[in-house]
Amino acid sequence: MAAGNTTQTRRILFARIGRMHNYAGPVPGDDRPVGGGGYNKTKVGHEIYNFKAFRGRLYGYFQPNMASQKVALERIALEAADEEVLKDVLLIFISRLKKGGQVIVGWYDHAEITRELVKHSPGKPRKYGHFAVARVDNCVLLPEENRRCQIPNGKGGTGQSNVCYPLRRKGLPKNAPWMRRAVEFVRDYQGPNLLVEPEADAEAESADAVERAVARAKGQGFARTPEQRRVLEEYSMKVARRYYRRLGYSVEDVSKQRSYDLECRRRNRVLHVEVKGTMTDGRSIVLTNNEVKHACDGKNKCALFILHSVKLKGLKASGGKQIVTDPWYLNRSGLTPVSYTYRI
Repeated sequence: MAAGNTTQTRRILFARIGRMHNYAGPVPGDDRPVGGGGYNKTKVGHEIYNFKAFRGRLYGYFQPNMASQKVALERIALEAADEEVLKDVLLIFISRLKKGGQVIVGWYDHAEITRELVKHSPGKPRKYGHFAVARVDNCVLLPEENRRCQIPNGKGGTGQSNVCYPLRRKGLPKNAPWMRRAVEFVRDYQGPNLLVEPEADAEAESADAVERAVARAKGQGFARTPEQRRVLEEYSMKVARRYYRRLGYSVEDVSKQRSYDLECRRRNRVLHVEVKGTMTDGRSIVLTNNEVKHACDGKNKCALFILHSVKLKGLKASGGKQIVTDPWYLNRSGLTPVSYTYRI
C-alpha cells in the first residue's frame, strides 16, 4: 500500500481509536472497542464499524477535538483552511495495548476527511457517523500478529488528544521521526490484510496449536503463553541477525511488514530469511500460508534459519542449535496441510 516517501510529501493524520479485532460490528468476544477515550468506558465507540465495508467503501470514525468536535483540516494541509472536505489523506489508526503503549492497527489511504461529522454512515446503524471515507482496496486492517509498529504516546508522541496532526497550530511541520517511521511502515507493508484475508488473524493461533501438538507428541517442551512465544521469537531473531552479520551481510528486520523475517544484503545479493525458533528438535516447523506463498515464489532468493532445542526458563531464552538452509527451495511434498478455507 503506497504511502509516499516522507511525512512532508503526504497529507497524513493519526487517530487513536479503541482496541478491537475486526472493527466490523459487535460479535461475541469482539463486541465493543476497549480504551481510546472516556466515551468507550460506558458507551460503544463509533469506531466499532470502521472496517465494515459497504459497497466497496469504508466509513471511519474517530474523536476529534472535544471542544469543537471538528477536524482541523488546515493542520493536515495549510491550503485546507477554508475547506470543509480534504481529499487524498493517509489516515493511520492507532490503538493502545492492554499492557501499555500503542500501535498501528490499520489505515485508510487516499481517504476523504470531512471537517464536521457526517451523522449517518451508509451501511451502519442510523446513530453511527463518520469523518473519513476511503475505498476498501486502499485500506488495510492488520492481523493481531502484525500490530507491532509502536507509536509513542504523550509529549513528543501523539499527545493526550485522540487526533494527532502533522502540523502545529501555526502551520509549522512537526517533523517527528516517529511520524516518518509510521509512514514508512505503511508504505513498505506487504503482509496480510484482514479486509481481504479474514482468516489471517487465525494463522498465528493455528501455528501455535500445531507446534504444541507436535511437541506433546514427542514429549518435548513448547512456549505456553503469548509472552513466552514472543520471547522465543525475539531470541531466535537476535541469533539469526548475529549469524548473518558475521557472514558480512547488512541485516534488516522486516518481520512487521513482510511475509518473511530478515532482509539480508551483501554486495549484489539480497536474501529473504525466514526465521523459526522452537523448543522442539526442529525436525518439523509450522509455516503460515503467506510464508509458504513467499517461499514458493521463484522471484525470491530465500533462506531458512531454524534455531531448535531452545531452553526457556520463565521469560528468558537460552541455548539452541542452528539449522540453516540456503538456498531454501520449499518442497511441497514436505508440507502437511492442517486446514483449508473454502470460499463459495
